[in-house]
Amino acid sequence: MEAEESLRTTFAEVGKEYGFEKIEAEFMAFKEFKVRWQRSYKWAEFKVSDYLADAPLEVLKGLARSLFSRIMGQGEENYSESMVEWITSPEFSTYKQPVYLRRSRNITRSQKGDVKDLSASYDRLINMGLLERDPSVCLTWTKESNIRKVGHCSVLMRVVSISNVLDTDAIPDIVLDYCVYHELCHLLVGFDPFSNKHGEKFVSLEAKYPNQAEAEEWLKRLCMYL
Repeated sequence: MEAEESLRTTFAEVGKEYGFEKIEAEFMAFKEFKVRWQRSYKWAEFKVSDYLADAPLEVLKGLARSLFSRIMGQGEENYSESMVEWITSPEFSTYKQPVYLRRSRNITRSQKGDVKDLSASYDRLINMGLLERDPSVCLTWTKESNIRKVGHCSVLMRVVSISNVLDTDAIPDIVLDYCVYHELCHLLVGFDPFSNKHGEKFVSLEAKYPNQAEAEEWLKRLCMYL
């Protein structure tokens, strides 16, 4: 209750600076880190990820100002420096990752599949010199088959999930490894909510994979995309 009151008070105070008279804000148990809002003339309502329930006051104020600024079309659409620093800290992912995993229904929470082992794929990428081992990263298979998209990466939670469609001997290791590397490249690029996810830096990193063309040709035949 104290966290909820702090959120409401902070958003109300900042909202008044932007001419809003009625502001409502509450924490919500979203799986992903996100904020939703509605607004009318001088009214605004916010549903904020409860991953921020223990955030310092300056982080909440920074978030409120960036959101109201975005709503009003004023200034740059960026999170505050204090906000970004807090949500990208090692402590954030350490404490929030277990919550994220519990809320993620379509993952096995295991690197071992029926046939393939994601830890073996990770080791091969490290041996190729593409990555350095990071114990904070969680690799997992999906439970249900995602027949189109090969995987997903939560940069903030440092979780990579790979479609179990690839968990078969019919898929060469170079294809699986490429898919794992593609998702891990998002972690190498880092958190930037307003940039192109597959921007210039990402493309440059991805191109370091030695069998990229062959792996992408396999994915085309499977009608899957990265």
